[in-house]
Amino acid sequence: MIALILISFGLVFVAIGTLGILRFQDVYSRLQASGVSDNAGLGLVLLGLIVYQGMELQDVALAFLLFLLLLTNPIVTHSIAKSAFTQRHTGAKEEG
Repeated sequence: MIALILISFGLVFVAIGTLGILRFQDVYSRLQASGVSDNAGLGLVLLGLIVYQGMELQDVALAFLLFLLLLTNPIVTHSIAKSAFTQRHTGAKEEG
């Protein structure tokens, strides 16, 4: 029961983040929506899967995936934001 609640909350976070990516206009707002929702949503889904399966050997792989997610997502989000900043991305559609 707890596992299904964790997975459900995780999917809600991912859905809200996806909606934010589609709704927001500039790259920085989209990064905020995707970064927060991916960490929270996919983290909750992975925790729910760990709880759902019980303590088995596959849980080590799921825990490793969770560790990699929490490690790499902020790095990737920061590098995209830095690239947008150095290229002076404004968010307005450029014609040309």
